[in-house]
Amino acid sequence: MEVDVRENIGRLIKDLTETGEWVLDAQKLKNLKSICKRSDAFVQIAFEFTMAQLRKKHAQIRYSCVQLIEQLFDRSKYFRDLLTEDFPLFTQLTVGIQDKKLPPPAQVATKLKDYAIALIKAWFTKYGERYRQLGIAYDFLLDNGFLDRETGSLSTIHMNERNKSNTDARRKAIQFNRFEILKADMNDHLDIIKDNLTNMEGCFEILIPKNVFQDDDLDFDALLRGEATGSHPPESENYKDSILSHGLGSNRYQITIDMSEESLMDEVQETEDNRIVFDQLREAYTLLETKHMNQLYQWINTLVKMDLADKAEKEKWVKEVINLKGAALEAIRKAKLLKIEATHKPAKRIDTTNMEEEDDEFGDELFEDVNVDRINAEERDKHTVSSSKLPPLQRLFPLSYDPTMMEDATYKGPPSALDDAANTPKDKGKQKANPEKEELYKRAPVVEWGEDLYYWDKTNVQFNTSGIEKSHRFMGVGEGTNEMPEHLLEELRKRPIYYKSEAPKEIQACRHPLHNGGLCPRKDLVTCPFHGKIIPRDDLGRPLNPQDVTASASTSGSTATADPDEEYTGQMTSRKPDAAIMNNLWEILENDVMGQSGRETMKRGSATTAGKVSKKKQKPKSALINVKKKPDTSYTRLNKQINTAKNKKLVEEAIEYEREMKSRNKEANSWR
Repeated sequence: MEVDVRENIGRLIKDLTETGEWVLDAQKLKNLKSICKRSDAFVQIAFEFTMAQLRKKHAQIRYSCVQLIEQLFDRSKYFRDLLTEDFPLFTQLTVGIQDKKLPPPAQVATKLKDYAIALIKAWFTKYGERYRQLGIAYDFLLDNGFLDRETGSLSTIHMNERNKSNTDARRKAIQFNRFEILKADMNDHLDIIKDNLTNMEGCFEILIPKNVFQDDDLDFDALLRGEATGSHPPESENYKDSILSHGLGSNRYQITIDMSEESLMDEVQETEDNRIVFDQLREAYTLLETKHMNQLYQWINTLVKMDLADKAEKEKWVKEVINLKGAALEAIRKAKLLKIEATHKPAKRIDTTNMEEEDDEFGDELFEDVNVDRINAEERDKHTVSSSKLPPLQRLFPLSYDPTMMEDATYKGPPSALDDAANTPKDKGKQKANPEKEELYKRAPVVEWGEDLYYWDKTNVQFNTSGIEKSHRFMGVGEGTNEMPEHLLEELRKRPIYYKSEAPKEIQACRHPLHNGGLCPRKDLVTCPFHGKIIPRDDLGRPLNPQDVTASASTSGSTATADPDEEYTGQMTSRKPDAAIMNNLWEILENDVMGQSGRETMKRGSATTAGKVSKKKQKPKSALINVKKKPDTSYTRLNKQINTAKNKKLVEEAIEYEREMKSRNKEANSWR
């Protein structure tokens, strides 16, 4: 019992003193007081743990320990006796006498010193006659000039502590609300910025194709300078295969390729063909330059200035925004290489200076009534341009009536007026519907257009319509009709249809009876690894089909894993399975499943218990300042950027290359 109480006291004191707050937790302090009221032994345990915490080299922990000592000093005579015996140590740890400096942080250490001096003054005034050690400590502080400091009274210090605690609570609430608003804003706009960057990257790849040599690390500047080279050629590719892959018959050709920056930049110019891409890139670049970059900078500045309790979430958002800012700067750099400039639309202004003068100019004129509909019709006819006079790209149907389409053998040509007149009946309303045709229309399936429908009613198809010469200098002169044979037409009239199997939506459970009265809950497609083929069963696990009874009896060897002691014969009792057993089926099947999968059986109370994965114990959030953390200066930030693994690797490669060059030059200059 005392061991549990000792652990409880140690945990309470640790939680009270390591929060970093200016005021102790009222509920935990109340629990500690209630335990100390039981006996002096518990008071001594609390004193030992408090002094152990007071020895830690952290000013915030010591400040909380002094607050706790003040509470226990006024309420327990036994605690006062214990503290006055070690009062020189207490004074040394809280005031910093005998050349013992107080630990960091410095601003909290100053408040700790003032608080301890004011507390010793109050104790000397109240208990100085009973405890001689308090008088000795007071005289020592007075002789060494510690009491000359304007520390203020103890009540003033307590009031300041409460004010600071309330201020910190309000500040944290405001910071949390600001962070939630900022998170909502970032969630709304981050996807828009990413879509804009993806759009710009697509435009860059259209203008200057990337990954020509399957190199993901290919630089955009290297493409512009003509330095794109494959860094890792395949090992299996020999010299002959390399020549053939470039479309060369032999190595006797002399080819000169100009890959200078000027030649590539001359080709990457805005033309009629890529004007749409340049316009889209210019619009995206303008949006990124004028709006998105300002948002990113504002988010980063706001996040960095926020002091949140959840540091991990803050760092996650800061990292994401910084990475997005790097991608945006890279896109801006690429756009500037292509000489893309932001377009600023001028604001539309209405000139109202001459409006009154124009109204007065026609003030004395006589007006005539005109039919507006007739004028509009004449103007419409005058300004309407025939579709045949438009260029091909501006017509509604560009291929219709195009002179170049007359050269295509598959183009039938425009419908003639005689055919239209012959096929169009005069009396459409009096025409009787053909019932057989209507019936065929109902039964006919709806099929998408394809090559099979094109060749469906074709009988004579010419295959030499492209102008290829029939006579060959080696093969001789071709004879016969230039038509496709019937078996090829049959193949062309066929349409391949690919069948896609769908996964079953509902998977049947095994439901094989177990030795504990339950049913096997495994859901496999065809076969259960413990009980064989899955068959339909009732609520008691009996097969519904009689032919499945013999099949289940033949697979009794496989069911031995689930029930080694008894064999299922198809005859079951009428008792219902136990509810407790049905609720803990995973614990029942755990040994079998882990044994079949070749894994060790999980222990109770470990990371996984009864199918529930326990999360890692999160440390309580604390406001303690990390005194071991080095100050974040410009030197440390530069050192962190320089001492990365990538930079170290580059330096090592440069040193190795220089060493190899010196060795090679040494061997080349040696005359023997």
